[in-house]
Amino acid sequence: MNSDDIINLAQQRLSAARGRDIAKRVELGLGVGSVHIDRALTNVAVQYQNNDYIADAVFPVVRVNKKSDKYFKFKPETMFNVAAVDVVGAESMPGRPSIGLDTPGTFSCTDRALMDFISVDEELNADAPLQPRIDVTEILTNYLLLAREKRIADIVFGQANYGSNTAALSGGDQWNQSTSDPVANILYAIKTPTVKPNTMVIGWEAYDALRTNPKVLQFVLSRASTGSGATPLMVDEATLAAMFRLNRVIVGEAKYNTAAEGAAASMGYLWGKFCALIRVEPSPSPRRTQTFGYTMRFGAMETSTFYEGKPGRAGGTYVKVAHSDADEIVGGEHTGYLWRTVVA
Repeated sequence: MNSDDIINLAQQRLSAARGRDIAKRVELGLGVGSVHIDRALTNVAVQYQNNDYIADAVFPVVRVNKKSDKYFKFKPETMFNVAAVDVVGAESMPGRPSIGLDTPGTFSCTDRALMDFISVDEELNADAPLQPRIDVTEILTNYLLLAREKRIADIVFGQANYGSNTAALSGGDQWNQSTSDPVANILYAIKTPTVKPNTMVIGWEAYDALRTNPKVLQFVLSRASTGSGATPLMVDEATLAAMFRLNRVIVGEAKYNTAAEGAAASMGYLWGKFCALIRVEPSPSPRRTQTFGYTMRFGAMETSTFYEGKPGRAGGTYVKVAHSDADEIVGGEHTGYLWRTVVA
């Protein structure tokens, strides 16, 4: 064995001895926490998203050029009056029905906005997948959308907006009771307003009770395959819409925190335990429309950013999300009926 071989063998034995020594030290209690420094995963960030919002489907957005203005309204009975149309005698003049405008509707848009500050240091030090500017924009936008959802839910399920076209259910009449008859309730509600509702808006809890109610199941599942298709596996929105000859059934699934800011979170369903039958016309004609309500929007929901150098070490960026809306009841009681507390 030459001198080179002797040196190589000595190095191998020394390395093996060191490896055994390191292994012993690890076994003696270095542990995983001592050999790994925790850091953020670059492909995971936990954020709980709210369910789909339905405000735009219930109160369609109409773009307006002024923050406040008027819109014309004909009297609700205009197209329902039976006029005397016979012309008696060769020289008789045709009758002239009474046609007149109602009190104009008015709207005034309210500015709504939220803002947050992101320092330069925050952006420079953020680990992937965090992107402070994008994250803040999404969160602020969600806050504004949730606030709009709450406003529209309060309007659509607001008893005062239906005149006498509203009633509360209680006891055995509530839809989660086997003695109730939501089919009769809904058929009555559809026939009551001046114009026929084409949309059902219902809270998730009420929806679950409706689609599992024995009367509804009997109505749907007792039939064989017909022009409406095969008997469905379960009653869903499309089934209910076809059942009551509605264009659409819209279920409000969004949740919100009912507790005060800073208190322990307490989640509730934003759309509650109500069911409204209303008329919704997504694209209003400039000459005529008959709908429950619209949101008049001045401009668009806009995001703006601007740098401010004064705060902190190197300043930062303000992110602002804003819009200007007026949620306007147009048809109200003439276009809808509200069932309140349809489940316990």
